[in-house]
Amino acid sequence: MSFATVPWDDIPRVTGGQMQQLIMLATGKYGLDSRLLVEHTARNVLRLVDAFAPEGTVLVVAGRGNNGSGGLAAARLLAARGRRVWVVPTHEAENYSGTPKEQLEHLRHYESVKVRTSLPKMKFACVIDSAIGTNLEGPPRGRTLDVITVVNQLVAQGSCVISLDVPTGLKADDGAVPGDVVHASMTLAIGLAKRGAPPGEHVGRLFVGDLALPDGLYEGMGLEPPRMPGFVTEITAG
Repeated sequence: MSFATVPWDDIPRVTGGQMQQLIMLATGKYGLDSRLLVEHTARNVLRLVDAFAPEGTVLVVAGRGNNGSGGLAAARLLAARGRRVWVVPTHEAENYSGTPKEQLEHLRHYESVKVRTSLPKMKFACVIDSAIGTNLEGPPRGRTLDVITVVNQLVAQGSCVISLDVPTGLKADDGAVPGDVVHASMTLAIGLAKRGAPPGEHVGRLFVGDLALPDGLYEGMGLEPPRMPGFVTEITAG
């Protein structure tokens, strides 16, 4: 599978705060269902999995925010197609609410999904890193830090690691790394690229996944509506 490409210098980029505001307007003023946006993200993730890790077991590490919702929905779609999927939440199940909780609960209907509280010691063809996204505050700690350590070990073993929005441990606004960070094979930016996450280094190859939001939503925030050639577009350096 090939992807259309657009240079980094030719695309609009936002901070994590701007992206959160955009989603709030989309689901509030514009009345778009957050579940629909999650499904868009999950299907865009599957395009990358199909292209770069079409076979083998998948590990999904999911936080309790919007980022985690995308990873959990991707786990469900993969399982519906018969893929074996291990899911490791970064928090206890009772700490999930809203859409992330719904997505986590949906997984119990799929026999090929295993939900575990700790990371299994086995090889995976692909890892979907949806632990934190743009909400990083300080150095990763606790289970999230454990996740980074194990995911990077899997990178060294040849697993394809797809991070959602930004690799866990990297700050979306300026690219700062206050502690340990996931070394992603590729990153799927949700809706718009984040200012601190250009292609290369920890980000790996960068793709932007379209959310099909109306132009007026971007324009109302003073942002240029993205004009991407596909649902998933690769962003090249320069």
